[in-house]
Amino acid sequence: MILYGSIIFVCVCLLTGVNAVFAAPRFGVSFWFILGAVLINVVAVIAVDGLFAFLIRRLPEKWFGHERRFFQVSAKEKKFYEKLKIRKWKDKVPELGQFTNFHKNKVAEPRNNVYLERYMLEAAYGEVIHLAGCFLGFVIIFFYPLKYWLCFGFPVAVINLIMNILPYFILRYNFYKMKVLYRSNERKQRRAAEKETLPTGEPIEISA
Repeated sequence: MILYGSIIFVCVCLLTGVNAVFAAPRFGVSFWFILGAVLINVVAVIAVDGLFAFLIRRLPEKWFGHERRFFQVSAKEKKFYEKLKIRKWKDKVPELGQFTNFHKNKVAEPRNNVYLERYMLEAAYGEVIHLAGCFLGFVIIFFYPLKYWLCFGFPVAVINLIMNILPYFILRYNFYKMKVLYRSNERKQRRAAEKETLPTGEPIEISA
């Protein structure tokens, strides 16, 4: 959360500074108007993200099952994330599992498929929330007169998109690994069950 807070602070400073230089003389607005507009848009996009995250979490769990096609990750998609060097930066992006009491930055029980099902369920919710946030954040463009869209709403929405797409990539990447682990556990469980059901053989009497 410190990282996100720092990014927001830096972006507020940059947007305020750039608009003070370019937008202020063009629109005849004051520094305080610019600062206020930037802050309002930042708060607004956080509120939009939070609202839709709350609504999505209320949707039925059956819509977010790990077997659904929408959540499947191909090996090709996994390689795409690896080309982005995701392993080097994924642990630096904040994990928001504290809001659902289920952390996804570590796999606590890798051999427990019940746990992995819950992990993938939470990841699926997270994917939809972050993907929706990427695009729904652009509604803040309409919070101010449209003549200011390029000054406040649009840049804040773009920053919000970046801050949502990164955790979305991480969740997809981790989902692939969890699915592989889940299937491996299933195979091991089937083999163990087959061994238990194999006939041990009954003694046979051979008559003379």
